[in-house]
Amino acid sequence: MKKFKVSQIQFQAEDTPYENAYLLEKYFKKTLIFRPDLICTPECSNIITNDKKHLFYNSTYQEHCPILKMSKSFAKKNRVNINIGSLLLKKRNSKKLINRSIIINKKGKIINTYDKIHMFDVDISKKEKYRESDSFDAGNKIALVKINNLKIGLTICYDLRFPILFRSLAKKGVKIILMPAAFTVPTGKAHWEILIKARSIENSVFLIATNMCGTHHSKRKTYGHSITVDPWGTIIARAKNKPKIINSILDIDEVNKVRKKIPSIYHE
Repeated sequence: MKKFKVSQIQFQAEDTPYENAYLLEKYFKKTLIFRPDLICTPECSNIITNDKKHLFYNSTYQEHCPILKMSKSFAKKNRVNINIGSLLLKKRNSKKLINRSIIINKKGKIINTYDKIHMFDVDISKKEKYRESDSFDAGNKIALVKINNLKIGLTICYDLRFPILFRSLAKKGVKIILMPAAFTVPTGKAHWEILIKARSIENSVFLIATNMCGTHHSKRKTYGHSITVDPWGTIIARAKNKPKIINSILDIDEVNKVRKKIPSIYHE
């Protein structure tokens, strides 16, 4: 059995990147007893807010982000891979930001990044509306990495509602897909678990969904309930709506076993 160990950090982000860097480092240290192959954090790990002025004031360019600096140092010192679920970063030659997922290897080096493709432009209710495209430039390419000779695909939050992206990653040979998120409470209650299971079952992959939780700056609320789902659609790790580290040991051989039983990925 080929094992791959994952620690997911579900946390309640504070108001600034510096506060969140301090908070995440404490969580990182707590994962070490599990000795994970990969540590995962949620979307918006540096800052989450509905206040556009606060967002732009506190965002930085990638090279100046305190969470990225801390994570690279921690990864190198402790020989662990880290997925910073996403950072909201300034972008040169643009008035908008980017929503970027970053993979750091055991040497503390960035081995790939993924910029969120699908912008969360929705009207959940009369009071709760989001227009990500007003503040963010969308990405335009899929991304994957190889860790321990294992291909892993990268997605972010609202991407979950677009099956073609997940199928494209599966067709490239990924066996794990990472899905950091900052899902809202209403959409989380209605769709979170259903969509994650669907994307996992459709593609016979492990899906690692790490969500933000709690109430944040400008009273924005996130759903929590981070989960890991296996290729059969079974939940193998789950959090509730409070800050928590959840650990999983993935049996990577299960991917091929499920695809042998139901080879739908090869029937297109």
